Amino acid sequence: MNWQTHQLLAVANLLICMGIGWACICRLNSPISKRYLLARSRYTLMLAGSAASGMQPLLWGTWPSVADVSFAGCMLAGLVINVVCWPHQAVVPMRRMEDV
Repeated sequence: MNWQTHQLLAVANLLICMGIGWACICRLNSPISKRYLLARSRYTLMLAGSAASGMQPLLWGTWPSVADVSFAGCMLAGLVINVVCWPHQAVVPMRRMEDV
């Protein structure tokens, strides 16, 4: 890959990871995350991972690959698909019956 391709992938990865981070911050401010530690830890870890992946060239001096960008895109797509469920999850999160 040439220099412009690396930069394009880095910018695309950063923008996608910023979207993931925004969604995680929104979910961390929801009542479900304030009530349940499992939900809070999931979104906190996803926020940390998206920040590390988005800032990859600055933190570690490596360029993101096509696989990194596609994985981040799939993560963002998974969050966007579940947006319609977010208002309904304020009462009870998805949990196993053994955990109740």
